[in-house]
Amino acid sequence: MRKTLAAVAAAVGAVLVLTACSPDYAPGPSGTVSDRSATYFKSGGWRYRLTVATTDGRRHGFRVTRDEYKHCFRGSAYPTCTHG
Repeated sequence: MRKTLAAVAAAVGAVLVLTACSPDYAPGPSGTVSDRSATYFKSGGWRYRLTVATTDGRRHGFRVTRDEYKHCFRGSAYPTCTHG
């Protein structure tokens, strides 16, 4: 019984860790990536941001996940670059 309970607890813990590590941020506007930055915060780890220039010339900065940051480079089309 203890082994079964320990296995269930380990599975629940793994699911919690995996869901906590992949935050879901609101998507930014469509446009061309004009800047990107990664900053390390001692208390929270890495934070990734993209800045997108829209067709009307405005620039919008927003937070993204690590995977989105890795796939989107300056000059790439957002959000198309996130699917690569």
